Amino acid sequence: MKLSVATNFDNHLIDRIFSYPVEDIYGKLTRDFLGGGRASYTTQGIGASKLRDHIEYAHKKGIKFNYLLNSVCLGNWEWTRKGIRRIRGLLDRLSELRVDSITVAIPYLAEIIKKDYPHFFLKAGIFANIDSVDRVRFWEDLGADMLTLESYSINRNFPLLSAIRKSVSCRLQLIVNFTCLPRCPMQIYHMTGLSHASASNNKAPFFDYSVLKCTYHLLKEPKLLVRSGWIRPEDIKQYQEVGYSDFKVLERNAPTDALVNRVEAYAKGVSPKNLLGLLQPFGFQRETKTKRAWLLRYFFSFFGGSVNLCDVNRLLKKRGLVYSLKGDPVFLDSEKMPADFLVQIKNRQCSLIGGCSECGYCEEIVESAYQIDKKYQEECIDLYERVFEQLCSR
Repeated sequence: MKLSVATNFDNHLIDRIFSYPVEDIYGKLTRDFLGGGRASYTTQGIGASKLRDHIEYAHKKGIKFNYLLNSVCLGNWEWTRKGIRRIRGLLDRLSELRVDSITVAIPYLAEIIKKDYPHFFLKAGIFANIDSVDRVRFWEDLGADMLTLESYSINRNFPLLSAIRKSVSCRLQLIVNFTCLPRCPMQIYHMTGLSHASASNNKAPFFDYSVLKCTYHLLKEPKLLVRSGWIRPEDIKQYQEVGYSDFKVLERNAPTDALVNRVEAYAKGVSPKNLLGLLQPFGFQRETKTKRAWLLRYFFSFFGGSVNLCDVNRLLKKRGLVYSLKGDPVFLDSEKMPADFLVQIKNRQCSLIGGCSECGYCEEIVESAYQIDKKYQEECIDLYERVFEQLCSR
């Protein structure tokens, strides 16, 4: 097993995970010309000097650094002289900083890197939507050394995973801990918005409608949470049996303790009591690096008086989306999950063709292992719906 772990740029994180099978950590500057997979407000305060220090510290501990250039849209800047100069200038800078690998989602960037920056280990990220034999072969032919599969839709489709593994010789990576909607219908929109939200040439405010919509549906219909493609630590061995040994651990805005707990869980193959502490990109018990000042800066400049900022703020606080969260109002009890959970899931048609059959298995898991404070659920759903109504009334 080799783990690729999100970094929050705390050197103490490196101290606490280097003894586990961690091959690299991944992250990026708060903003750069190309942008990437997270809005800049979730990774504030990461400048060139901090990046350099973190890379050097990781190298001392035997851990490599993967820099994310995983935007799916560059606004066509890549076809201008100024744009290509800035792209190459950034790659030159990353070379000087001794970045080990680069993650991309745009084939053209992959070609530039393989031609003129062959010292970088090249990864294709999840934003490349690699979910078939044809697509993995395309990226391998481009020269990618590792492909991150589109885990949202295929993590539990073992016939497809097996066929993909047999079709290429490059390394393949799966993301293990996410709670995206199954085969998320907002995926392309969300990826594009995030790409622009950390690009230095884009000053427009970004409101993460997709995250709010996703977390709303997961809260309202808990069976969707069970159907999401996350992988329990106990089930890693089933993926290893079909040839997968590279796994990616999220989330870049998580506190150090949470990231360490996630690494430890997957390295040891043991889930924490509350699986959501392993899976969710929010709801942390301690404050994350996210600064809350962006609320005023973005909402007042963009939404004006059409959205009640108090409603938005209450929702973010209640769900722990920006603030720390007290207690565990939502709980997925790992000890009440069946030992053969993945075996049951992967042998059902819905894991192969999508959609939810009438077997009722996910509902059974919700009944036995999922717990939620009903008052909390009702209050959150009401806040979500009020915010959505205000957004659509602008």
